[in-house]
Amino acid sequence: MKKIFKKSAFVFTILFFSAMLFLTFFAEEIHISTLPQVEAARPETRRFPVYGDSGEGESLGYSREKTAISEETLKEGVFVLYNGEKNGTKRSFVSRVFPEVGEIRLEDGYYEVISGINYGERIIVSTTKELYDGCEVNVIK
Repeated sequence: MKKIFKKSAFVFTILFFSAMLFLTFFAEEIHISTLPQVEAARPETRRFPVYGDSGEGESLGYSREKTAISEETLKEGVFVLYNGEKNGTKRSFVSRVFPEVGEIRLEDGYYEVISGINYGERIIVSTTKELYDGCEVNVIK
């Protein structure tokens, strides 16, 4: 009986340390596979009219390229990608923003973004899981 106990304790110890060794080598890959897989892109731009006064009583009208967002995306809020550090490792996170918008382009339903999304920031365009503010993500594109 003692011999069987010693043998099974030895087998259990070998299996336990084998599992720990496996997890040590593959912990990061396992962690990444559990994160939402997201695609991020720069926000689209559209031309919006700008009206002004020449100073001599004449009104000026021209258009300018500005960051734009669709009405559909605006309803749910926009997830903006940012980098941070967690446990000494650089990682990617998202922040949910509800940008301030100006006028809408009637021809395609895009709103001019006034504030909330800065030039050069990347927004999430697709995800495999539901996101929340501060969520860690794995950027695949």
